[in-house]
Amino acid sequence: MMLNAKRKKHQSRSRRGESKYGKAVVIGGSITGLTSARVLKDYFGQVTIVERDQLGTAPEFRPGLPQSHHAHTIQPRGQAILEDLFPGLVNEVLARGAVAIDNGNDVAFYQDGKWHKPKSGDGKITVAASRMLLEAVLYARVRKQVGIDFIMEHEVVSLAVDESGEKVIGVNLRNRNAPHLEVTKLEADLVVDASGRSSRAYAWLSELGYPAPGETCINAHTGYASRIYHRPDRHPGNWKTLYVRPLPEYSSRGGIIVPLENNRWHVTLVGMGGDYPATNEMGFMEFARSLPVPEFYATIQKAEALTRIYGYRNTENRMHHYENQPAYLEGFLVSGDAALTLNPVYALGMTSAILGSQALERSLREQNDGDLKGLAQVFQKQLARSTSRLWQLSISEDLKWSETEIVETPPQAQGRRPTYGLSQTVAVAA
Repeated sequence: MMLNAKRKKHQSRSRRGESKYGKAVVIGGSITGLTSARVLKDYFGQVTIVERDQLGTAPEFRPGLPQSHHAHTIQPRGQAILEDLFPGLVNEVLARGAVAIDNGNDVAFYQDGKWHKPKSGDGKITVAASRMLLEAVLYARVRKQVGIDFIMEHEVVSLAVDESGEKVIGVNLRNRNAPHLEVTKLEADLVVDASGRSSRAYAWLSELGYPAPGETCINAHTGYASRIYHRPDRHPGNWKTLYVRPLPEYSSRGGIIVPLENNRWHVTLVGMGGDYPATNEMGFMEFARSLPVPEFYATIQKAEALTRIYGYRNTENRMHHYENQPAYLEGFLVSGDAALTLNPVYALGMTSAILGSQALERSLREQNDGDLKGLAQVFQKQLARSTSRLWQLSISEDLKWSETEIVETPPQAQGRRPTYGLSQTVAVAA
């Protein structure tokens, strides 16, 4: 692949101690942040990831990733990009207990009022693992990269800019365990916001006098309820993954059973149009029993539950239109869920995040050495193009539901940028 050849060229330059640019900061250590840092490593002399939680190599739940309680799958395209960034990653995840899924043979799904039996021949293999395991393996890989370091349990409270207010020169940090301590500044030539749905990028830009981007929100009122079960050695059927898809003309209810590492199943019940599954024992099982196929309920009824039931309803498609900004803060990029979130029922979120790293690599590759001017605009437009197909896939399905709501928010009118002295930065938010 040409992309591989280009990356190897930049990797060789990094090994010789040469870099096109100086320091980069990534806000957030999720899949978006970790893959972005891996790309930045080939172009910057130093990359720092600022993470609110404490990351580790053991697959453990962390507060900043509440959706990890629910079933995740990765599309073949996203998996291929990950393998390109981190050669051998797939085998490493499999070695830690993940399950290889042949999408042509191992997946049974029900839609259109009928079963679609597994069929042979498509040759696409994906890895079934918990989101926590995947991120733990990615973190371990990134931590070993020379030139990448982490600042854990800190949060970015504001951006630092130059005297003109037109270029980022760093971020202002607060220790989450000692909020009474003075806010510190971390210098950077580039800042990538990968902080997810809780991103404050629009507020930071507004504080600086830049227009907050317009926003499109398409909400089919999807709700989840999930728990993990022990996966028995034998179960009815010849499938590894079982998927019952909700469709407007048939049923608002569905569910998925996905294998996990350590002989477990991740079971997620899905309700569309506000028909949310319950998070209590009786309601959860009754919802499973109400699915249009008895196999789903029969399977989990006989399985041993290992966790409590977790609910999740923050599932709307939301696009912040950073690609249409009339003016850009130089050196500040917004990626992943901070820019675009998709209804997770369609299993496109992780792939969308990974495509952001590919857009970042393409954007940096086209820059002139040593000059980051114009990168913000180039990247945001590149990101929008890279993820447009996934956006259309997700919203086209959600728009089939009569309960779906569409909200368009226009961009905030541009204010006059404040003037800063040579030693000043943006005022820190309380």
